[in-house]
Amino acid sequence: MIMTILSANKLISTDLKKLELSLIERSKTQTEMINQLGNHIISSGGKRLRPVILLLSAYACRGELDDKAIDASVVVEFIHAATLLHDDVVDMSQIRHNQDTANIIWGNKGAVLVGDFLYSRAFEIIVEINNKMIYETLATTTNLIAQGEVMQLMNIGNIDLSEESYLDIIYRKTAILFEASAKIGAIINNSPNGDMLSLSSFGLHFGTAYQLRNDYLDYFGNSDSTGKNIIEDLLEGKATLPIIHALRNADEKDRSLIKELFTKADSSVENKIINILKKYNSNDYMQSKIEEKTELAIKSLDGLSESIYKDELVDLALFCKERFS
Repeated sequence: MIMTILSANKLISTDLKKLELSLIERSKTQTEMINQLGNHIISSGGKRLRPVILLLSAYACRGELDDKAIDASVVVEFIHAATLLHDDVVDMSQIRHNQDTANIIWGNKGAVLVGDFLYSRAFEIIVEINNKMIYETLATTTNLIAQGEVMQLMNIGNIDLSEESYLDIIYRKTAILFEASAKIGAIINNSPNGDMLSLSSFGLHFGTAYQLRNDYLDYFGNSDSTGKNIIEDLLEGKATLPIIHALRNADEKDRSLIKELFTKADSSVENKIINILKKYNSNDYMQSKIEEKTELAIKSLDGLSESIYKDELVDLALFCKERFS
């Protein structure tokens, strides 16, 4: 994904420089622990995908922006950072982007509280933006993200999770913030309702494809590239689509084996579970679903006027299905 991200970054480089400065400035407080932990999560090597999509969406609707677009980009990145801090505590994660997670360095309590700070700072900025539609969009988004987190927690250890329920969880946990980012790009430029709907649909399908690719890489990726441990979802008791698909298609003997490996998972089962997933073509099924959602994302942009910014959104979607991290 690096070349495509670099291409997008070059196209909106001035805006992204403003974004980085604003992220640093807006996260500063008189509390040193917040400054240290906030800097750790904000500077940890994230792709800034949500702000990039917001800014490209805004430019795709109208070729100029004001500072409110930068403020809105800070908001979605702060919300994303807050969810990562909370996620890592719930999942007891130790590595993200090839470095120790904040909860490992500062403890669970510190990570949760700084996540809360980033959420509250995000909503302070929303008040400054003073746009009712943006406020309503992000209020709904953060509420559904929290619901998604709880739904996932409730289903830890549930190997009988359906594909429909899995997709609902990833919509709430991941796709909805991409959907909101693209939609806000349209709102910030007072775009027609048709453009707003097109970009919202793009964000929804892009975000779904993005999370599907994450879950694919958890089994079929490389830890050096992803910056996370392989089969981490299995070790955390999360039934993601590769497991759901294999279980649905396996014979009785292999179904029992999958359930046993899922229930008693440790790092020693890595090769066994990956081999059985490949036996039932769960890797190919995942890739087909990623391609399906990518095509839907691109199709969503048909109604937008042609521009280099629309082209960049298409390129991001295309590269998403092939990324290695």
